[in-house]
Amino acid sequence: MGMRMAEMRSRAIARSRRRGVALVYALFGAFVAVSMVTVMFTMAGVTNTRSSTERGRIQARYVAEGAVEAAKRQVQGAIANWTEPPATGEISIGDGTATYTIEATGQEAISTAASGIQTILTTFEIEATATVGRYTAQSHRLVQAMSTPIFQYAVFYTNDLEILPGPSMTLGGRVHSNGDMYIGCGGTLTVDTNYMHAVGDMYRRRKNNDAPTGGTVRIRRWVDNPYDPTEPSVFVNMNSRNQMTAAGVGGTTSGYDSDFDGYDPGGDGGFYDPGDWLPWAPGALEFWSEPASYGGGTGQTVQTSEHGIEAVATPSVGSIQMFEEADNGSFVYNSATGVYDEVGAGLGTHDRGYYHENADLAITVFEDGTWEAWDRNMDRDVTSALTGIVTITTVFDARQGGDVAVAKIDMDALNGSGAFPANGLLYASHYGLDEGTSAAGVQLYNGEELADALTVVTEGSVYVQGDYNVTDKQGCAVIGDAVNLLSNAWDGSKTPGNLPAASDTTFNAAIVTGNYVTESGRYNGGLENLPRFHESWSGVDCVIRGAFVNAWESAHATGDWVYGGDRYRAPRRLWAYDTDFNSVGNLPPFTPMAVSARDIVSW
Repeated sequence: MGMRMAEMRSRAIARSRRRGVALVYALFGAFVAVSMVTVMFTMAGVTNTRSSTERGRIQARYVAEGAVEAAKRQVQGAIANWTEPPATGEISIGDGTATYTIEATGQEAISTAASGIQTILTTFEIEATATVGRYTAQSHRLVQAMSTPIFQYAVFYTNDLEILPGPSMTLGGRVHSNGDMYIGCGGTLTVDTNYMHAVGDMYRRRKNNDAPTGGTVRIRRWVDNPYDPTEPSVFVNMNSRNQMTAAGVGGTTSGYDSDFDGYDPGGDGGFYDPGDWLPWAPGALEFWSEPASYGGGTGQTVQTSEHGIEAVATPSVGSIQMFEEADNGSFVYNSATGVYDEVGAGLGTHDRGYYHENADLAITVFEDGTWEAWDRNMDRDVTSALTGIVTITTVFDARQGGDVAVAKIDMDALNGSGAFPANGLLYASHYGLDEGTSAAGVQLYNGEELADALTVVTEGSVYVQGDYNVTDKQGCAVIGDAVNLLSNAWDGSKTPGNLPAASDTTFNAAIVTGNYVTESGRYNGGLENLPRFHESWSGVDCVIRGAFVNAWESAHATGDWVYGGDRYRAPRRLWAYDTDFNSVGNLPPFTPMAVSARDIVSW
C-alpha cells in the first residue's frame, strides 16, 4: 500500500508539474498573442497614420491643381470680356482652400493658320498653394491663352447647337459648340469645313424628343485650307440610324454618333474586318481625317469631348447691357426718375456695359418715349443732328405677342449726318426693358450701303429691314438679345392673324444673339432659326453672308419659337460664312474674342 501511495503521489506530482508547464505555456502563449495584437494595432496605427498623411497630401495636391484650373478659366473669361485677368484669387474645393496668382509672361504673338484664321497667343504663369487640414501643396502651370475673333467661326454656340433644317443647307467655315451638337436635315446638310467641334457629344437625333434625325449629313475630310479650291474636297456621311441599318448595322441608338459603340459581328474586338464599324471615338478621327490622296498635313475635322475638346470662353450677356453691376462703379439707379445717375468713380453700384461704354454713338430711349443721342463718353449731345433719322415707333412681333417699341434708324441718312460713329460702334438702349412686348430695341432700315464698317448693339431686339450692307460691303455685325430679319417687302402692315409675303433679301453681317434652351417638347428653332423671321418666306431667298453666334440665353425676347400661323414661314436659306472675315482687317469693329487655353507645362 505504501508503494501504491508513493506511486500515486509521484503521478500526482507529475500531473501537477504537467499542469504547471501547461500554465506556463498558456501564459506565455497569451503573452505572445497579446504582444502580437499590440504590435498589430501599433502597425495598423502607423499604417493608418501614413495612409491619412498620404490622403491629406493627395487631397491638397488635387485642390492646388483644381485652383490652377479655376485660374485658367479666369484667364479665359477675363480676356473674352475685355478685362485683365486677376493677379490673385482664392477658391474653396471640398474641404480645402487655395490661393492662386496669375502673371503674364513674354510678349503676345499671332499665329496664322493656312486657312487664314488668326489667333493671338498670350502666355501666363499660374501658381496655386492649397491647404487641406494641416497639409499643404503647390501646383505651377504655364498656360497659353488663344484668342480668336469670334467671327472667324461660321457658327459658334456657347450652349448646345442644333442644326435641323428642313430643306437642304450648306455650311462653310468653322462650327463650334461649347455643349452638345444635334444634327439632321430634311434634305442634305453639307458641312464644308476642317473644323466641326463639340465640347460635349454629337448626336444624329433631336434634343427635344430624342427622335433619330433623317436626311443626309455630309462632312468634309480635313485639309489645311478648306477655302482653297485646289485642295481635295472629299465628304464622308455621318449616317443616320436608317442609313446604318441600310448598311447592315442594326441596333444603333440614333446613327453614327457619340452613342455608337462599334459594330463587330465577328466578335474579335478588332473592328477592322469587312463589315466592321469603328466605335465613335476612333472612327470620327479616321473617317474625317485628311483624304488618302492628301499630300501632307494631319488633322481631323470632327472632334468631341472624347477627343479632348475643351470649352471656349466668350463675352457674357453683361457686355450688351446698358448698365451692369460693378464694385466701385460710377452710376446708381434713381428709382424716382427711373434712370441711372452718374455719381462719380467708386461711389456707385453700376457701370456702363462694355459696348455702351465704348460706342461713339449711343442712343437712349426713355420710358416716356423721348430719346437722346450722345457721342463717346457723353461728350457731345448729337440728338438734334439725328432729328428725322431716328424715330420712335413699333414693330409687330407675333413671337413676342404684339407691338414692340423700337428706335427706327434710317441708315442711309445716318451715313451723311456727321454723327456716324467714328469708331464703328453704335449702341441703342431702352429703359424699362422686360419680356413680351417690352423687349424693346432698334430697327435698321435703308441700310443697303453703309458709310464704313459698323457694329450695332442693343440690350433688346434688333430688327434689320431690307437689303443690308450690300453695296460696297463693309465689315458689319448686329448684336442683341434677339436678331430679327425683315425682307425688302416689309412695310409695317403686319397685324395679328396676318402673315405678309416676303421678297428676296440679302444681309451681309455677322450675328450675335440669344435664344432659349431646348427642353423636352420645346424646340428653340435651332441654327436655322437663330435669326428670327416674321413673314411668309416660302420660295423666297434669304441670303446671309457673315457668321452666326449664339452667346447667351435671351433675357427679354423670350417668346417661344413656333412655325406657321402668323409667325413665319421659312425661306430658302442661302447662308454662308463670309470668307472676308479670314482677314482681320475686314472684321466688324469691336469683334468679340473666343478664348481657349492650353497647358504648356506643369510642375
